[in-house]
Amino acid sequence: MKDWKNNFTTTFVIGALLLGGIAVALNMVFGNFSLGRFDLTADQVYKLSPSVKNILSQLEAPIEITYYVSSSEKMPTLWKNLERDVIDKLKELEMASEGKLTYTVFDPSAEEEKEAFEEQKTEEDGEPKVTRKKIAERLFEKGVIPFGVQSTERDEFAIKRIYSSLVLSYLDRKEDVIEEVRPESFGSLEYEIMSRIYKLVSNRRPKIGFYPSQPEMTPEMRQYYRQGPPPDMYEQTVEVLKQAGYDVTRTNITKDDPLPDDIQTMIVMADQRLNDRQLYEIDKLVHQGVRLILAAQTNNYQVQYMRPGEFDLRGMPTQVNLNDLTKSYGFEFDNKMFMDKNTAFIQVPVYNTRNIGFMQVREQRLEPVTKPVMIRVNTENINTRLSISNKISELFYMYGTRLILNEDKFDADTLNHKVFFTSSDASWTREGYGYGPVNVDPPAEEDMLRRQPLAVLVEGQFMPKYSSGDIPNWPATPGEDEEEAAQATELTGKGKENKIIALGCSNMFKSDMLQSLPSHRALLRNCVDALTLGDDLINIRSKNISARRIRAIGPVGKAVSKTFVVWFSPVVFVFVAVYLTLRRKKRSNELVD
Repeated sequence: MKDWKNNFTTTFVIGALLLGGIAVALNMVFGNFSLGRFDLTADQVYKLSPSVKNILSQLEAPIEITYYVSSSEKMPTLWKNLERDVIDKLKELEMASEGKLTYTVFDPSAEEEKEAFEEQKTEEDGEPKVTRKKIAERLFEKGVIPFGVQSTERDEFAIKRIYSSLVLSYLDRKEDVIEEVRPESFGSLEYEIMSRIYKLVSNRRPKIGFYPSQPEMTPEMRQYYRQGPPPDMYEQTVEVLKQAGYDVTRTNITKDDPLPDDIQTMIVMADQRLNDRQLYEIDKLVHQGVRLILAAQTNNYQVQYMRPGEFDLRGMPTQVNLNDLTKSYGFEFDNKMFMDKNTAFIQVPVYNTRNIGFMQVREQRLEPVTKPVMIRVNTENINTRLSISNKISELFYMYGTRLILNEDKFDADTLNHKVFFTSSDASWTREGYGYGPVNVDPPAEEDMLRRQPLAVLVEGQFMPKYSSGDIPNWPATPGEDEEEAAQATELTGKGKENKIIALGCSNMFKSDMLQSLPSHRALLRNCVDALTLGDDLINIRSKNISARRIRAIGPVGKAVSKTFVVWFSPVVFVFVAVYLTLRRKKRSNELVD
């Protein structure tokens, strides 16, 4: 027995040493070969998209990417793996480019410390000193600026100043910078890099038009905004597009503020009535082949506090008249009030007055309110087969309406259409009667509308509305001749091949919504990118990590879950115990026999 144990120990030690040696040898042999990574995540965030090779194949010369990052020792806890993840992504891009993309990693903090040491050394030697700010100033000129992040370690809370930026250099063109690379935005890093490479290759910033421009002060508005101009509802919207690398020109589509020239895409956020000449100008753009995004708000609402726990909803029609134009394109924006059982919540301020002694104090609190016009679009109602809406997790369709699609018009003009997202299976409409209380009670189940289109892409050659020669004039200003105001070109025949994206809600793209809802920002950029740049970039960005919510389960599902949680472990334990007991008895009987 002792010899057997010694032989086993010797064999085990020799085998372990041999396996260790083989592992070291294989690591030395294959260590210089990059075999890529296996991405087992549901969103495939770490796997390169097929579109990457299509874009990199367009490079005429090598492109250099420099990653300026502070060492992991100086990073906060949640940031320590960022450098490794970014370098792994750059390695994969280098492999996919087949030698057309190279990268380097540079730690500015280490260089600053090195310069500080050289400065002290030269002062001791009596030589001209080196300025410590040399590196920082040079990087600042490139657009690489350190930024502060929160750091919590043990019982210490501090703000650390770190570097984490990417600079892309291509030929003699202006360098492009991704100013802040953060762990929470790593899922979109591949898109951010490839979109900048795409624009560097094309050597031009895509130009788009945006309506409306800065708010105009009408006589009716002056009594409400005596202290200053009205707020710009789309300021953040324009900023999001500029950060994406677009040259955005805003316009009110007037004679003095006309549509910009040489634009690839026009965005119209309509929540007020347009005159006939403005509609003609939009129609002319479509006829010329300029891509169009139309988001119309046919109704808004006011939520009023009535009594504790009770809020009244009042309609505010916007008088949007885009249907006069879009009928020619095969769709309309429903002017009826649109409602859905699948709703979201908003916070409404409520004020109370309290008496404290001889003083009255006015207090404010926020109460959650939900109404059927505050529509939430869930993942199951979003078309994930399309690149524009793929991986969009959830949308807040604030006071939006449905689209009415004319299938006969689509067939007659050979237009193709694809729906991005719809309402739920429990939606309905109400007639709008101007400003006043709104009936939000749902109809009977058999009168419910099933999934109604809320956003659609229409492709083809569109017949212009203004093709009969009756061209509307610009509204004449006082003292202007009508003939001078009428300068227009008649639209004849079908227009150029074009694409139009229509959405029955413009509120979802206003600044307050974009700031709080990342899915709305992604949808906006997807729509603009798809029309302006093509689908390659959308297929890359659609890999962002999407939010997944646990679906509500019914009574049967709850009963099954509770039964499993309570009884599964005891039942398994009893069966195992019975099996072991019977086996032991059987073995005892065999020994007795």
